[in-house]
Amino acid sequence: MLVFEMQVVDTEAVTQQANPNLQEAWHLGCTGHSLEALTLAGEILADAKARGDDRLAAQCDTDIAWYCFQIGKAELGLTHIRRAVDFWKLNGERKQEACARAYFGWLLLELGLPEEAIEEATRALDLADKTADPKAQSLATNVVGIIFWYNKQPDRAILMSERSVELARLIGDRTYECWWLINLGGAHSEGGYIAEALGRPEEGHLMLVRALELTEQALDIATEIGDSWAARICLGNKAEFHSHLGEHDKALQCMERYRLFQENSYVRDRQQYLYTLGQIYNNSGKFTEALSPLLEALELIDAGGSFDSYVQIYLYLSQAYEGLGQFDQALEAHKKYHQAYLRNSAESTQRRARLAEIYYETKRFKEVAETESKRAETLEASYQKLQEQTDILANAVYLDALTGLYNRKYLDSRFKALTSEKRPYSIAMLDVDHFKSINDNFSHMIGDRVLSAIGTILRGQLRITDQAIRFGGEEFVVLLAGTPRGATDICEKLRSAIERWDWSEVCNGLHVTISIGVAGSTLSTNSPNEILAIADQNLYAAKKSGRNRVVA
Repeated sequence: MLVFEMQVVDTEAVTQQANPNLQEAWHLGCTGHSLEALTLAGEILADAKARGDDRLAAQCDTDIAWYCFQIGKAELGLTHIRRAVDFWKLNGERKQEACARAYFGWLLLELGLPEEAIEEATRALDLADKTADPKAQSLATNVVGIIFWYNKQPDRAILMSERSVELARLIGDRTYECWWLINLGGAHSEGGYIAEALGRPEEGHLMLVRALELTEQALDIATEIGDSWAARICLGNKAEFHSHLGEHDKALQCMERYRLFQENSYVRDRQQYLYTLGQIYNNSGKFTEALSPLLEALELIDAGGSFDSYVQIYLYLSQAYEGLGQFDQALEAHKKYHQAYLRNSAESTQRRARLAEIYYETKRFKEVAETESKRAETLEASYQKLQEQTDILANAVYLDALTGLYNRKYLDSRFKALTSEKRPYSIAMLDVDHFKSINDNFSHMIGDRVLSAIGTILRGQLRITDQAIRFGGEEFVVLLAGTPRGATDICEKLRSAIERWDWSEVCNGLHVTISIGVAGSTLSTNSPNEILAIADQNLYAAKKSGRNRVVA
């Protein structure tokens, strides 16, 4: 009981009265009425704050964060979920904290902040496992799977997504089963695209067919439970998969069916529908038909559409104009695509700054931070256990976002370990030949796509014992098990694979080669940095002697 405005209020009774309304909001969010859900949950939140019901407020904040994700308002969702995490943590409610942290990680990934997302997803999975609550485990495992997908590790993404679907089925949650099946289908499609890029078209085809099957299962459930939001995602994904397989008529049929679920759609959904339709028309060679939806999608930016989509829209527009032979318009659209890409990258930095404000300007979060040192030993023990169970996920902190390879930070950590390494190893230094000319002649966007493709080639060619790192710019480092002689053979295969790659898929007239310098631990020094320096000298020799060669 508490006194509020001279009245005695039974807090338990009020909470019970409010909870059915919160449940109604959740039902709205699960049936494609996310704006209505957001409005209702916001009203309950305001009332809970006025009455001092912090627990109900935290539950509202948790649910609101999800509705914000659904309608494309991720930054607004961060503010709510941060408060929720603080409350659940302070009050020791680990199941609720696990769910909130899982949403937090998902929102961070949506904003292009993978390292922060990994941290939250790791904590969420740890907490969910400790509570042994299958619903929290299902949610957290799903988010981990999405992070693997984002980092272009489809095999592990599929494994985690399959587990999240199993857990959803175990508890009979059809909504979770539907949503996680969508992500499982997406992970299969990513695997298909990667297989095709590595020259394995049959494997790629089979994975895309499987993606279609899983997405159709999700669509059946979405239709059954009346979730128009999930149905739109399913149909958009199916259209993309069909179009990639060359089944353009089926793709257009999906988009026609998509229109049946637009009653409760949002600006973001409408925009995605339009540019996906434009992409399909482009893929089928119907460039005139592509222009209308793409231009309409551009107009939705000012109406609240996603700026992230701006990049894709201009890319598809440039392709449509090029297909029509309108090269001036194609060039102008491509320039705007480039500008949008750069602006989007800059906004990622701004998002990090805004995230820092959310972290450190929240009084409750500061209070949690002050008590954190007292629980350091307990947290370290639980975190260590999680790291042992999900070591690949933890390693994702060291991934380069553009290429999917390890980054310089990871190389520094490996060099510390290699200092005491007794087995022979070799270090190769790779550099893209005439990379500045590629940027100057084809654009920096094409240069980025070249680096991304090289990352794909390296992952496909190297042995499981080898590790590829993006060293910086157009330079790569490969850590290879064994002596320089064996390493040189592997590097020659890498050089040849890159030279033989069909670079016309990236841009017509493009040809890419690399030069490689190799050095090994069998030299007199045991310092990895000194071996790297020798490899760099050999790389210089390779370039000086004509490029597109390996020097050891």
